[in-house]
Amino acid sequence: MVLLPCPLEAGWEVVQHQVLPRATDDGRVLGGFSAMVADAAGQRLWLLSDAPEPFTVVLEGQGTPPRLRWQPQAPQPLKGAPLTPLDGEALVTTGGPTGLRWWMASEGRLNPEQPAELLQLDRPAAMAGLRVLGRYPLPDDWQPRPGRGLRPNGGPEALVPLPGERLLIAAEAPLQQDPPDRLRLLLADTRHGVRYQPLAPTIAFRPAPGAEAHWGLTELVALPGGRLLALWRGYAPPDRWWTRLELLPALAPGTAATTPLQPLAAWDLQAAGLAADNWEGMAPGPPLQGDRASFWLVSDDNFNPLQANRVALIAPRRVPGCSGP
Repeated sequence: MVLLPCPLEAGWEVVQHQVLPRATDDGRVLGGFSAMVADAAGQRLWLLSDAPEPFTVVLEGQGTPPRLRWQPQAPQPLKGAPLTPLDGEALVTTGGPTGLRWWMASEGRLNPEQPAELLQLDRPAAMAGLRVLGRYPLPDDWQPRPGRGLRPNGGPEALVPLPGERLLIAAEAPLQQDPPDRLRLLLADTRHGVRYQPLAPTIAFRPAPGAEAHWGLTELVALPGGRLLALWRGYAPPDRWWTRLELLPALAPGTAATTPLQPLAAWDLQAAGLAADNWEGMAPGPPLQGDRASFWLVSDDNFNPLQANRVALIAPRRVPGCSGP
């Protein structure tokens, strides 16, 4: 399977792009899609909205490459959600000895009623949506506080399933007490409840020129061998957007915290043809002709009429005769 451009400088192709409706047939507003999960075949997508009352919608794909078919069904609210506000920014599934489990990261605010937390979910057979099973606030040094912790509206934005029923958690931007060029990571062991463990190294934080005030990591996807694809988003008023994809090396246990992960390659996805917007979610897609992998992307319209709900499929370009990764 061709997972990356070959050579790396070949970049990415936008295979498909769709703009989704802003409302269901019966008038219910849709939007705020900040994360997604794809099934094993990459043909069915669950989109998570970061609305104050989070909900999911399902898209089905058909063909190769799959063309998404919008299901005009009602969005599915999160069942068993707490009365306190949530801001769902990441959604993943893991496969443990008890079967498939769902996990959501909720962004924190500068108030005790909305901590940054990890939520365990499930999808009962009798339900179309997801249900909250447990809530696990992030460690205290991650909680948004004046001068410390996550920045307001600063994540966590990325979850990555790892072997051994663990989750890698990444902030959107450096914590307030950390150096401005380092992005902190956190490990969650979910075998028995949730136990958190800080990680070293950090990720190098390199905003695009002009996007420094609104630059952040919006998604991480694991590749075989432990490498990571990192999706970065930037914004400058009134309507300038940046979308960068980076290849990061695998996390090496024991690496010094003073050595942040530096990108092995980076690509400007808008230069490749991706629409300029607030791209926040990414998930593995289906295999394409030519044995190429693909990846789904979803944008968050912020419920702003000047933006759109977008879904795109990207794939690595391969130069004939290239024998690289």
